Amino acid sequence: MSKKNRRRYLLICCEGKTEREYFLILRRLYRISAAQVSVIGEKGQHKTLIDRTIEERDRLCEDMCIDQGEVECWAVCDDDNMPFPYAELKDYAEKREVKLAFSRPQFEAYLLQHFEQSSLYDQEGLYERLSSLASSVADQNEKYDKADLKWLGTLIDAKPKLVNTALVNADQRTKQSRKVFLTVQNLVRRMKELSKH
Repeated sequence: MSKKNRRRYLLICCEGKTEREYFLILRRLYRISAAQVSVIGEKGQHKTLIDRTIEERDRLCEDMCIDQGEVECWAVCDDDNMPFPYAELKDYAEKREVKLAFSRPQFEAYLLQHFEQSSLYDQEGLYERLSSLASSVADQNEKYDKADLKWLGTLIDAKPKLVNTALVNADQRTKQSRKVFLTVQNLVRRMKELSKH
């Protein structure tokens, strides 16, 4: 079987529940047929997350009887007072053939980019703004809940262009600020690309 015709796997290992919920929304939205997408949550932080991503890849390869080269691996994490520079984490991931989808200060900074180009940095401000957005959806809590992104799924289903808005805003925010730094949009772009095949 030629490489071109081989089934591709997209393995997304996330630090927590919020990231997992978000990428499950996108997996459903894009109905990716060019790759099987696995989204796994609560796999640790930083270098531990990358190590666990490799373990998950090895397990997937063994279970599916496929080569490692058929699995595209992504680790999704945020700063969380990381004890070393981002460049070190990125290098650690690249040496292990894992791509990094990163957000500083936290993933909620990326979620907010769906609605506005925001430089909000502190957790309280991010949660307050996301609570306001979540409460605009019927049958939703008044307070933002990291484990419940149904409200965001509802809004994205109604207006899929919100994802494109997030991509543009995240790129702009990263160029303009050192406090808010995002590369998670690169994984979103990859999922969109796979949905076109």
